[in-house]
Amino acid sequence: MKMLSNLKTIGAVALMLPLAANLALAGNPNPKIMPIKSTPYGMAYGQWGDAWWQWAMSIPADMNPVMDTTGEFAAVGQSGPVWFLAGSYGQVVVRTVTIPAGKALFFPIYDQCWINIPYLGDPPWSAEQEVWVRDFVAASVDAVSGPNDLACEIDGVPVADLLSYRSGTAPGEEFMVDLPVNDCWGLTAWGLPEPGTYGPSIQEGVYLMVAPLPAGRHTIRIVVAGFLDVTYHLTVQK
Repeated sequence: MKMLSNLKTIGAVALMLPLAANLALAGNPNPKIMPIKSTPYGMAYGQWGDAWWQWAMSIPADMNPVMDTTGEFAAVGQSGPVWFLAGSYGQVVVRTVTIPAGKALFFPIYDQCWINIPYLGDPPWSAEQEVWVRDFVAASVDAVSGPNDLACEIDGVPVADLLSYRSGTAPGEEFMVDLPVNDCWGLTAWGLPEPGTYGPSIQEGVYLMVAPLPAGRHTIRIVVAGFLDVTYHLTVQK
């Protein structure tokens, strides 16, 4: 995961098997993953990507799941039917996490976000600025979208056609982010007042929404060639 612009950095037990079966019967090449054109829990993939960034950026550095090297902070800020997983700042990381039963999993393989902050020198938001930002973010994702750049395995099975799960902020749905004191991007060092709400923001990337996994142990591995390698050892509660 990387951030752009001024912010430079930088993913009911009774219903689980029927859902997986329905995905397979619908011709989904990855039965554990909800189709890119679906609207899981009432939201499109792009909207879940927006929500993922709002979640990740709202958490202070000392307990931020993106900076977590063990999984101890994986539960911070989680709510609702979807559990967010995080990438890393380019490290090799292994996290061990226990999650409640019945939670879908949403996470980026590789994503980019621009937060427009005139206080730090960005042009004021306008139609022209939006076009420029969208082109810039898309080009940044294009740069790591080769056939060997991204990979993900779920319980040892590679995700097929990974690049088909690319999505982003829809036109007219630019979003704001709440930055806490001690944000993990160190914006106070650049003179940005904190805490505060900033934006508009636009994101794009390759994301997966994994249907609730059966109770027990599972492994998810996320790889961006030459950048990050994150493994989650998950225990789904009964």
